[in-house]
Amino acid sequence: MSTKTRFPLKIKAAIIIIALSAVLCVVAILMSAIRFSRTNEENFKNQASDLAYVAALTVDGDAMKVVRDAVFEVFDKIPDDDVVLSDDWGSDAFNAQIEKFAFITDMPEFKKVYEQLSKTQTAGISTLASIYATDYDFSHSIPYALYLVDAAEEDPCLPGVADHADEADWESAEKHEPMKPYITNYDAYGWLVTATAGVYDSSGEYVGVICVDLDMNAIKANESSFIISLTATLVAITIVICIITLIIIDLAVIKPLNKLSDIAVGYISNNEDRKKFSDFKMRRRDEIGNLSGAMIKMENDIGNYIDNLTSVTAEKERISAELGVAAKIQADMLPTDFPDRKDIELYAAMTPAKEVGGDFYDFFFIDDDHIALVMADVSGKGVPAAMFMIIAKTLIKIRTTAPGTPAQMLWDINNTLCADNPSGLFVTAWLGILTLSTGELISSNAGHEYPALMHEGGDYELIVGENMPPLAAAENIEYFDEKIELKTGDRLFLYTDGVPEGKNPDGERFGTDKMLKILNHRHNVSPKELLDDMMRKVNEFAGESDQFDDVTIMSVIWKGGK
Repeated sequence: MSTKTRFPLKIKAAIIIIALSAVLCVVAILMSAIRFSRTNEENFKNQASDLAYVAALTVDGDAMKVVRDAVFEVFDKIPDDDVVLSDDWGSDAFNAQIEKFAFITDMPEFKKVYEQLSKTQTAGISTLASIYATDYDFSHSIPYALYLVDAAEEDPCLPGVADHADEADWESAEKHEPMKPYITNYDAYGWLVTATAGVYDSSGEYVGVICVDLDMNAIKANESSFIISLTATLVAITIVICIITLIIIDLAVIKPLNKLSDIAVGYISNNEDRKKFSDFKMRRRDEIGNLSGAMIKMENDIGNYIDNLTSVTAEKERISAELGVAAKIQADMLPTDFPDRKDIELYAAMTPAKEVGGDFYDFFFIDDDHIALVMADVSGKGVPAAMFMIIAKTLIKIRTTAPGTPAQMLWDINNTLCADNPSGLFVTAWLGILTLSTGELISSNAGHEYPALMHEGGDYELIVGENMPPLAAAENIEYFDEKIELKTGDRLFLYTDGVPEGKNPDGERFGTDKMLKILNHRHNVSPKELLDDMMRKVNEFAGESDQFDDVTIMSVIWKGGK
């Protein structure tokens, strides 16, 4: 038996462990990256909000109100169709629009707010990208966000620069509420977090918002580095864990199972130098230890079974040999030297269902003018039936040679069998004595099948007469004689119940009607040919079914007197 496997257990275990570890590693990386990113974003949002709030408190609200009113006064006069947005930065129309607001930068209030915002801009906050003051104009058909003061050192958004206001922005402005910090990622600026805080004048009137943009590009770059470092670390840890796990599984599971498998393969291959499970003792209190113990017990049980099987096989062979001898003895007891005479032609055959059977036939000459014909069936099968058959056959032959009719003979034979029959066996028997010179047939039936008789030129018919209990069933049974006058060419067919009671695979019986049909189809053949044909038909009917019972048949033709 081949021990090669397409996918060894070690490979399967390695694949499963690596796959699970890879999944866990990926999940850990994703969760860590998401957590790290969210923490950074929350920190930046909080920092931007705090910075915007501080800046809003620092700015002079009254000055910012003056700047806002000046910007709105000019912007409100610009028709909707003439409004230019920051998207057109540097265009003639954009420059023309900004020129209208140029005077505002010379206002002391503008310079004051600008200076205040610039102090925050230059306060050493490395992540501060820009800080500016803005407010929302609602005088046009759509709201606009207008820059008031921008503290950027390079390319600041001058007063009057306009952008479309997001709905969330101007809704917050209308309610005088600061917007929630939000994160953007533009090609021009990269990652930014924006937060706002409201500015109020000395009377508490809302005058605009301070916007703070914090640069998140560095932290996003750090996130990438963090993810790469984390991935490398987790992959390295995963590889180490996989190797350690595989080593442990190999030592604790795979190698012990391989040893048990090798021993099992060697055991079933019947190698002389094979190892035993008992040589591979495992002192383990786990499933493998239990498996090893079970294999050792199985090995012992198989050894005992083989020893018992060897003994039983030897005994069976001995019994089979003895049964063979018994079958030969039984076969030898049945006469096979069929008479070759002008007045009678006879042939008989017996096929036991087992090695030996209980059926038997017999014929012998009582004197020169009388022949005894016997057809009998012992209850049961096998050796007990064969032994009882020998006794019955012997008694019948001994008693038939003494004076008397068949009925008287069966009376004596029955009482003799009943006197010593502890097994309770019985024998159905048909005994006939044929006078060869006249064709007179006197018979008596002890519970046996009715014979079939065919008169010359006619058909086979059953001889239905007195049918008394079988021999050895009870003492002092009175049997009756029946007399038939045979004519030249008449034929007699004797049989046991193995013929009509034979079964096919569907459980159907062969039956006497089928038997008679076969007999009547073979009128003019010899007794041997008739019996060979009958046995062939019985076997064909049985098909694959086991032989139901012993089959014994005899055919007799009386050819007339001398």
